[in-house]
Amino acid sequence: MENGIIKLTYKREYFDISKMRPGAKVVTTINNDGTVVFKEYEPGSRKVSSAYKGKCSVSAFRLLCFRLEECITTADRQDFYCDDSSEELKIYHPFGRVQIMDRGLGNADVHIADIMHEFFEKDVKLDN
Repeated sequence: MENGIIKLTYKREYFDISKMRPGAKVVTTINNDGTVVFKEYEPGSRKVSSAYKGKCSVSAFRLLCFRLEECITTADRQDFYCDDSSEELKIYHPFGRVQIMDRGLGNADVHIADIMHEFFEKDVKLDN
């Protein structure tokens, strides 16, 4: 199940409805060696306000990549959410190739956001 994916970057950005401008942002980077870094940004800032490190197994990373690729190849819809957040997945391949996917890409059973949220809940262990 070798897929050649080097790294994944998953960005969640919230919209502050009370101020009608972009709010907080969380960017998560998952490397093929199992290292996971969560970076939180304050609203309107490019400076990291807090960062957390974690780990996942290499097999969990490979399974995540397999599930994402399967979801992308079987996608037949792209849902447009009407809520206060946006999410984006960047898939880094060798030789500088990057795929950018929105969270709603998927099919009737599963989409990218479901896969990513399940991975964070089940497979990522934060360092203390």
